[in-house]
Amino acid sequence: MSRYTRPITRILRKVTRPVRDGVRKAVMTDRIQRTAHLDDEDRTEKRRRWHVLVDLIHEQCPKDKVVMAEVGVRNGMNSAHILKYCPQIEILRAVDIAPLTPEYAWILELDRLDFIEGDSADVASTFADETFDIVFVDADHSEVAVRRDVAAWRPKVKKGGVISGHDYGSKNHPGVKIAVDDMFAGHPHPIRIDANKVWWTHR
Repeated sequence: MSRYTRPITRILRKVTRPVRDGVRKAVMTDRIQRTAHLDDEDRTEKRRRWHVLVDLIHEQCPKDKVVMAEVGVRNGMNSAHILKYCPQIEILRAVDIAPLTPEYAWILELDRLDFIEGDSADVASTFADETFDIVFVDADHSEVAVRRDVAAWRPKVKKGGVISGHDYGSKNHPGVKIAVDDMFAGHPHPIRIDANKVWWTHR
């Protein structure tokens, strides 16, 4: 490619990008979220953690009255997506140390969502052991915090249930992998890694 055609190519790629992205989203939909058909507004260019979790819930927790905890909620969009595509969830306990911002306050009105503001380990202590079918840990990503969260929430998962988390192997959050590998050393079930650096294993 000559130096004269490069600018034209860049312009063409920029102009056609919306069309290419639209085609990519349409073609990739089934691979982005396998177990529940995505509405147009929820299609993305790649598989996000909420898509992974929807598939994980449908595949590992297909029964009714599933009880889930999400530890580290941020803006709540992950919770909203899960509740939209997983009708078998009876209640999702969404735990965060900070309140949702006014922009995302509408999420607090979602059916089957219970938002709990407080320290992760302190909130975990309020639940009996083996309360949850699935727990997703996505709060403070430091090694110390991940160890603390896993130690606090692991007993709260039912035997045979799922404990999972985010950013395993992330260059920006190396403490996640270190903590998970150490906390589950000798665990009878393997740590499985899915797209978007989501890790999970059975209790």
